[in-house]
Amino acid sequence: MTQRVFVDANVLFSKTLMDWLFLLREANPAMFQVHSTEDVFAEVIANMRKKCPTAPGHRTVQRAQLIRENLDEVLKDFPSDLDFTGTDRHDYHVHAGAVSGRADLVLTCNDPHDITTTPETEPYEVIHPDEFFILVTDSNPACAIPIARRQIKYWSAKSSHLQLDQALLKAGCPQFASRIREVLTQIAQLP
Repeated sequence: MTQRVFVDANVLFSKTLMDWLFLLREANPAMFQVHSTEDVFAEVIANMRKKCPTAPGHRTVQRAQLIRENLDEVLKDFPSDLDFTGTDRHDYHVHAGAVSGRADLVLTCNDPHDITTTPETEPYEVIHPDEFFILVTDSNPACAIPIARRQIKYWSAKSSHLQLDQALLKAGCPQFASRIREVLTQIAQLP
């Protein structure tokens, strides 16, 4: 059964995490689908602007377009009166979007308690990208090499970049970074 994954802003804000999520989604179309809300987009754009106040406008426009093009669904609305047990009131919209969107998983870099302190009563499970990416590649190990090759080709055209595993480590995904390090070794040994 295809899993519905609600994606939080901190995943879409990180270019590394966003790219891996969308590439894994593309390589595994029946495994999971991704959805989010306009509120999440607004948070991504606000954080991009905060990080780089003088960035040209096309940079945020491009990110928003990239996100929209790669999501399976953009939820238009969610209720304002759900029970919320999370410790971060600013994450109510994540909880409400996940419930409204019938999510099986909430993909976030946040502490799960920010979204719910009663996970056993929620219709979704909170999962970190590191764990999620490992689950996806455990389910389909063959997808990792083509995605890594695609990433290498993309990043090699950029003037300064980290190696794929280093970028994942910096993005907070040590287990997946280790997995990709193994993949990079395999690629290096291929003819």
